[in-house]
Amino acid sequence: MQKKNWGDEAMVSKKVTILNPSGLHLKNATILSNSVLKYRSLIQFMYEENDVQGIANVKSILSILAAGICQGQTIEVTCSGEDEEEALQAVVDAINSGLGEKI
Repeated sequence: MQKKNWGDEAMVSKKVTILNPSGLHLKNATILSNSVLKYRSLIQFMYEENDVQGIANVKSILSILAAGICQGQTIEVTCSGEDEEEALQAVVDAINSGLGEKI
């Protein structure tokens, strides 16, 4: 885990590789989003695809799907807020568990 400052706002972040075979499709996006809804922090991930960078809101299934993340792709999860460290760990654990798929 890495602590960063973005302007006046502190945050924690960690790079994670998507391990499950189907990437972040609808079922996996739902599992990921549901795993973090209880946290008050802002939870996002940054990604890059074909030289285009984007940011997805992890609490939004549609935002996750729009990113089009595939197996083997690395994303950087960032969290900022009162429970940022717990939220970051929840995202990392969910992704490393395979999001309902065997890895």
